[in-house]
Amino acid sequence: MEKSRLDHVVIAVNDPRAGSIYQAICGGEPATHASSDGTARYTRFYLDAAVVELAEPLDNPAAGQGGEIARRMGRAGPGVHLVCVAVADVAERTEALEAEGVQLVRQDGHVYVHPRSANGVLVQLTPRRELGPRPKSGDARLDHVAIRVRDLDAASGRWERITGVAAHRMGVHPISGGAFAATRFEMGSRMIELVSPVPGRPSPLADRLASHGEGVVAVALPANDIEVTLERVRAAGARVLRLEPHWMVHPKDASGVLIQLTPRVRHP
Repeated sequence: MEKSRLDHVVIAVNDPRAGSIYQAICGGEPATHASSDGTARYTRFYLDAAVVELAEPLDNPAAGQGGEIARRMGRAGPGVHLVCVAVADVAERTEALEAEGVQLVRQDGHVYVHPRSANGVLVQLTPRRELGPRPKSGDARLDHVAIRVRDLDAASGRWERITGVAAHRMGVHPISGGAFAATRFEMGSRMIELVSPVPGRPSPLADRLASHGEGVVAVALPANDIEVTLERVRAAGARVLRLEPHWMVHPKDASGVLIQLTPRVRHP
């Protein structure tokens, strides 16, 4: 199968604190630029070869990139706007996906899988564009994006087709207490993880799926030095949660995203 990579995550924000909070999470220095149509501002944090990008509409735009981001926040509030899984051969991958009836969106030179075909997640298949010199990289890393799904088997097959990566079906997740199962798509040192409640087992994940539908659960940005990062995050005014075995940033302080600051749990 072709090689794919989890390249970057874009987070729609409307909180003036977002830049300082994500700088505390990621470390390093931000790179800020405006969209080509002038309707949105993007702030990038480089984590070695990966990127976390904040997207903010400018001046209440009705159209353009800023308008699209504003409409997304109007429907669902701030949160993950898109996940980029850059594939090695975009033409081959898109042809295969369209042959299977997957809904694609082509816009501004990029190709996306529509959220209706990707468990509530807008997936960019084309690599990001570099827009200038890279600033100092942060001291965190992009490890994985976790996505809640209703039907794990169906979603696993769907994401195999999207990513071109073989599914690693884990069974019941080791930290779930028997409450949810998981499938991982490992792409080098990064991965996409699908999680789904075990039928008949009450859990926060099951409650969230019932109330909000499918979509991103969390983004893992493990810190190189957890104590240093926790100090920075608290100093920036964000709350941190201890959810064994992880440290997390409260989603209300991270523009609707539950941010995991500790490494993934290893599983056979």
